[in-house]
Amino acid sequence: MKWQLIWVYLLAALTTVAHPGIGIVQNSKGEIFYTDTERIWKVSPDGNSKTLVVPNVHTHELYMDAQDNLYGEHLWYEGETTNKWGHYVWKYDARGKFSKVRPAAEGFLRNYSFVRDTAGCMYWLVSSKNGSDWMKMSPNQKIEWLATVPTKDVRSQFCGKDGTFYYVDDNDLCKIVGNKARVVALDLDGITGEDPKRKPNNSIYGVWDDPVGNVYIAVTSKKMVKKVTCDGRVFVVYKSPFSWMPTGGVVDKKGNLWILETNQLNVVRVVKS
Repeated sequence: MKWQLIWVYLLAALTTVAHPGIGIVQNSKGEIFYTDTERIWKVSPDGNSKTLVVPNVHTHELYMDAQDNLYGEHLWYEGETTNKWGHYVWKYDARGKFSKVRPAAEGFLRNYSFVRDTAGCMYWLVSSKNGSDWMKMSPNQKIEWLATVPTKDVRSQFCGKDGTFYYVDDNDLCKIVGNKARVVALDLDGITGEDPKRKPNNSIYGVWDDPVGNVYIAVTSKKMVKKVTCDGRVFVVYKSPFSWMPTGGVVDKKGNLWILETNQLNVVRVVKS
């Protein structure tokens, strides 16, 4: 009973306070990069060693481009005195050089995304009167409106290797096909019927795919990773051990599943499943 109570407290803290990172990516060499929301680590392809590569960045998402350049955001809160937030976008290139690609600015990052296709185009959803507007920014910084889709509470967003745009809407995984929203998998966290006014929904975090087009979802509240196959079947492929919970993941070039996990002490780790 004691461990059950501990887990209940952990989930309550996650729902009301914590915002763990979901950023974990791989480069062309098979090296894994991930955030612990305070710094960025690099893990060797065999998982036997890790190196600190970017210190002192409060980062939640990561993007690795085709040239092995890594991108993320540093976000900070100045405190109750000013009650202001600030941010900048950083780049850690393939040679190990750190630079800012968007300078420090007040407020939150807007009109920019770490959800990108293989051509480097950015995609994101913005809340609008009729749901959410699907936006795109090309590599030459041109912003386009693509479509408006009906949504309730958009959470994680992801662009597959084939260019398909996925997003979590409350408890469901959806995708946009022909500028229309389509449901991929319903009720991933198994809490249909919960108070529809409950926000934010912190049950589901990272979304990613594998080389053959299967999609994976970190169902944090259930301590598991679910896989949605190309033909729509849904099943559990990973369960976190006691006190740990998944927040993101990546499938490497050899088909190995790497899971980004956190625990009640805000310790972050990566495990190779």
